[in-house]
Amino acid sequence: MEKVIRRLIIILSFMATSHAQNSHNDPVLSILPRLEPFVQKAMQQKKIPGLAIAIVSKGKIVYMKGFGVRTLGEPDPVNQKTLFQIGSVSKPLSSTLIAILSREQAINLNYPIEIIPGATLRHVLSHTTGIPSGGFNALIEGGASPVDTQQKLVEIEGEEPGKKFAYHNVVYNLLAAVIENHLGTSFESTLQAKLLQPLHMTQTSSTWESFMSHENRASAHVQQKIKGKKGRILKKTMRTAPYRKEYTNFPAAGGFSSNIHDMALFLNAIMGARPDIISPQDLNEFISPIIHTPDQWQRTQKHRDRITKTRYGLGWRHLIFATHPVIFHGGWLRGFSSMLAFLPEQQVGIVILQNAESSLAFLLSMQFFDWVLGLPSKKWIK
Repeated sequence: MEKVIRRLIIILSFMATSHAQNSHNDPVLSILPRLEPFVQKAMQQKKIPGLAIAIVSKGKIVYMKGFGVRTLGEPDPVNQKTLFQIGSVSKPLSSTLIAILSREQAINLNYPIEIIPGATLRHVLSHTTGIPSGGFNALIEGGASPVDTQQKLVEIEGEEPGKKFAYHNVVYNLLAAVIENHLGTSFESTLQAKLLQPLHMTQTSSTWESFMSHENRASAHVQQKIKGKKGRILKKTMRTAPYRKEYTNFPAAGGFSSNIHDMALFLNAIMGARPDIISPQDLNEFISPIIHTPDQWQRTQKHRDRITKTRYGLGWRHLIFATHPVIFHGGWLRGFSSMLAFLPEQQVGIVILQNAESSLAFLLSMQFFDWVLGLPSKKWIK
């Protein structure tokens, strides 16, 4: 584990000092011509109404484009400013805010979580508080408030913190409560002041009101199965679905909305282009792997030829992809899915925002990394 951490520190430090390379020497640029037709074909195959992609390489945003439409059956296109609900990609944004506050000594990662005996902020960020996650998403989606769900946490007898991974949206949102109680400011105002405004992410927010105030926002889409008389599935299609407002009550875990322009700025910053805001030293501890993740390991079992380890850090997922570390986080909310990922060794990253429930965002990212690394052909999208 110490070797992995030292390796990531060296990689991130190199990233922050090597951005002066000329973009015309960047091999990623040679991949771009094959990207667009591949994406368009995949969208058609998976019946995705719209998505947006940005690619960052060696300190530059080298590609950014919207595909398809904001709403199925309507002409308005997805563009660089179209807002999406990004679900759990909110987590690395919240984690980065904590990293900044930790550097400023405004918050300590060993800050105790009073309602979970023995747990600290570090355990919250790594989903290792020992509190089982079963049933809590149903509480969120049923309209329970953070106060209601925190009371449920008090009633549960968990395991010893630090021993077991249990992905937990309610517990993760305790980050917002810690910020508000410790600093005396709202989560949203701290987020804007410390992270979003300095990075000029002007249309990103953790509030429902902000998301709904923008006309240029994508609709949510879910899969619909058309069945025949005997219940046999005749075809699968997509239909629009209501937005999930409930997760904006749990903003640190899954309440953010953003567009591809803003997320490209964030990706570029965390990869080292804005050390004045987010330095490699800020992120070293956060992106280093801490604990095995059974959920991601199970989801990727068909890809052992590429993915050989899946772990979690502090608000970031980590996997080994054909011997190379990948730092990432996905997001899945009713009607939306998203992916933020980068190869620290190659200084290349990708972000995908999609207005439909589908694993396509993850699979496109893996296909892109195959191309970047020059790996043998693999059919990621079937």
